[in-house]
Amino acid sequence: MKALYRRMNTTARREVTGWLFILPMMLFFVTFLFYPIAKAIRMSMYTFDFRHYYFDWFHNYNELFHNETFILAIRNTIMFVLIIVPSVTVVSLLVAVGIQNMSHLKQSFFKAAFYIPGVTSAVSLTMVWEYMYNNQFGIANFALKKLGIEPVNWLGAEYGVMSLSIIMITLAMGGSIVVLSAGLNGIPKDLYESAYMDGAKGRDTFFRISLPLLRPSLLYVIVTGTIGAFQVFAIILLLTGGGPAYKTTTILMLIYTEAFKNLNYGLANAMGIILCILIGLIALVQFRALKSDIEY
Repeated sequence: MKALYRRMNTTARREVTGWLFILPMMLFFVTFLFYPIAKAIRMSMYTFDFRHYYFDWFHNYNELFHNETFILAIRNTIMFVLIIVPSVTVVSLLVAVGIQNMSHLKQSFFKAAFYIPGVTSAVSLTMVWEYMYNNQFGIANFALKKLGIEPVNWLGAEYGVMSLSIIMITLAMGGSIVVLSAGLNGIPKDLYESAYMDGAKGRDTFFRISLPLLRPSLLYVIVTGTIGAFQVFAIILLLTGGGPAYKTTTILMLIYTEAFKNLNYGLANAMGIILCILIGLIALVQFRALKSDIEY
């Protein structure tokens, strides 16, 4: 092997060396990513009749597109995405802009304050929010009583989606603020100084300098936020279990139910493949809409 390597020319040696360097990662990709995906696609074509599995091509997919519960789960999932992603993006951008001119110590404090909930155990945070949303002694209804407003069932059919979305927004904001703040701090100060010398106001510099140059950071925040919103599971499972009446059921909740309660792995894999395709299509649209080649 060494003799063969020595007989190679310089270009061939560099190519072989490069392939050897990426070989461990390629093995990791094939073993833990490519193979499970291929296995999931194959498994999604097996039907379970409560006795055994048998190959039935696209029967699971056909069943899903005629399943009202699955259609409702898609609608609920998209509703969560439409609430969470714009809210996280806008609020994180406002916070990042608000702390931009603060000292490094103050910026670090605010970033840490918003980031800590995102790295805290989801179960622990869910227990705190469950206490806050409690119908009888929760702080949310206590505040409403002080304002003379009747208590509400925060996790019920009417307010369930909004209440869960608020929790998810607080968890997702920290990482977005850090990314957008880093993007703002990376914009050259000369651009702002030149704009101020030409008579530009704060609003003008934000829309003409900050926002356009933040497009790569915004793209990252929006795409990763969308993927995260599609994959929300633990909070919904612990607080509502997808209820009441499937009002907060998402695609991942149905995947969990079919795979680990009904043992219908074929149908669960089919749901997973549809979810993957849906996320991929939306991410592709976002990349096309927000991509830009910015140099400064």
